[in-house]
Order: sequence, then structure tokens, then C-alpha cells
Amino acid sequence: MNPFIDNQTLVPGIMEAVRDQILRGELPVGQRLRQAALAQSLRVSPVPLREALRGLESEGLITFLPFKGAIVTPVTIQEVVETQELTMALELALVPLTLPRLSRDDFRLLRALSEELDQGNRGPETVIEFYRVLFQPAGRPQMLRIIESMIWRTVRFFPIMQSIRSKFREATPTREEMIRAFEAGDLEEAKQVLHAFHQVRVDALVAAMGVQLQRPVPPDRPPRSSRAGWSGDHHNPIQRSAT
Repeated sequence: MNPFIDNQTLVPGIMEAVRDQILRGELPVGQRLRQAALAQSLRVSPVPLREALRGLESEGLITFLPFKGAIVTPVTIQEVVETQELTMALELALVPLTLPRLSRDDFRLLRALSEELDQGNRGPETVIEFYRVLFQPAGRPQMLRIIESMIWRTVRFFPIMQSIRSKFREATPTREEMIRAFEAGDLEEAKQVLHAFHQVRVDALVAAMGVQLQRPVPPDRPPRSSRAGWSGDHHNPIQRSAT
């Protein structure tokens, strides 16, 4: 078998597996990656692993440092703010397109998803489904895919968000108030409430990060085995991509 072709087949699966560990927090930010141990845990050779890490570097998840090797890129306030700005620009552009097309069934589903999210025990899939229901009627699938990718990126912020969950529960406007603003059909009101909903939460996150990002990075520890997906699906993403 041509090793180049074999590596090209494996690399996307390895990227998915490592990305999954990073987003779950199983590879802590700022920690040096023990590439030999990581390759062993993923049951791959070092060459495709290095290619996969270079791919994740282009996504901003991995940073290569001189004399230290690869580390998981630390979460920064700039990343939080930039993610927020990009997401908001897209969402606000979709509001006038989706507002007149939302149905009663859409609002019923939005409220059901909102109740699940308010319970605090749902993963990013539920968040993505909420915004998919809200913005899919706009008929802009590429913009919606970017929004969904930004939501997945915010999974890196979840450990900090969990520490200030009580502030999120007290924050206004609430998700229900946002749904009511869309239901009322007033374009400017819907845009203002949507923007305020996100802004108050990102402000709380940035304020918390000002304290938490100063804490020392824990000592290196061996990587855990990769687990793909958020719903208990334990298939091997590397094997899947190679088939």
C-alpha cells in the first residue's frame, strides 16, 4: 500500500479524534502533547498524527512552540470575542429572512429545546438544534453551517461557563424572552433581544476568564483514549474515516 495514500486516508479521522479530545477538555489547554503516547492511544503511527496536528493548527486548536513541540492552544479572550462577533454578524443577518417564515410548530419546538437547555444537562447538540430551528427557515444553509461550527468551537469555553452557570441563569434577556421577541414578529426588537442575549453572556464569560486564565496549567498527564461524539457513541472515528 502506498504510505502517502494511507496517511491521507487516516489523517481526517485522527484530526476528528484529537479535536474531540480537545473540545471535551481531555487534552487540557496549554499542555504539551506527548505525541508518542497520543499516537499509541489512537493506535496510529507518528507520521499521520503529526499531519493531523498540523491540520488542527490551521483550525487554531493546536500551537507548535519552538523547543516544546505541540500544545493545545489556550483559550483567549480574543477568541471568545471574535467568535461572538462572527456568530452575531451571521445571526443578525439571518433574522429578517427567518422571522416571517417561522411557524407555530417551530416556536413549540424552540420552547421544548429551551426547557431542555435550562435544565443544564444538555450538550452542544441541543444548542445547535435550537439555532437550527430558529434560522433554518432563512434558507441560508452555508451561513447556518458556519454558525453551527462556531457553537462547536465554544465547547472549549464550557469549563469556564460551568463555573458561572448561576450568573447565566440570572441573566436577562432569557431564552424565552428571545423566543417571544421572534414570535411577536418585530424585526428590530428581535434583533435587539438576540444581540442582548448573547452579549450579556459573553461579557460574563470574559469577566470570568480574566481570573481563570491566570491559574497555572496542570502538569502533563497521559492522554485518554479518544471517544467520538457527545451522545455515548463509542465508535472509532479513525476506523470510520479509513473505510
